Amino acid sequence: MTSAFRFHTHKPLRAVCVLLLGAALLSGCGGSPEHNRVKSYGQDGHLGLTNTNPRLPNTPHSQSYQQDADFAELKVKQVEGVKTARLAFDGPTLRVYVTPKAGLSAAQREQVRSRVESQLAFNMPRYKIIARLAS
Repeated sequence: MTSAFRFHTHKPLRAVCVLLLGAALLSGCGGSPEHNRVKSYGQDGHLGLTNTNPRLPNTPHSQSYQQDADFAELKVKQVEGVKTARLAFDGPTLRVYVTPKAGLSAAQREQVRSRVESQLAFNMPRYKIIARLAS
């Protein structure tokens, strides 16, 4: 009699479990109408370039001026003969005012300036680099 009593009391619980399991299966297997639609690039005004070229300056994934300045400083410090350099960003133009180390001739100072300009132009192609000797 005890086993019949247990079976009888758990019958509603089993029915609820079966219904919940069925509902979960149906909702998980159901597809939304959005799933079969053709997808295109967002209307970003750049023909999808923000999605296909994420490092362009017009995208949220591009580097900030501060990140570019830190990178430019690192590259300028790699040039032998540079004492200090001051950076100025003006849109697509990066101006660099180079102070060469003391004791260099005019030709050597110009060579340092030229090396800084070519180093930055190679490593930062999206900017127009203008390097000048600081006065």
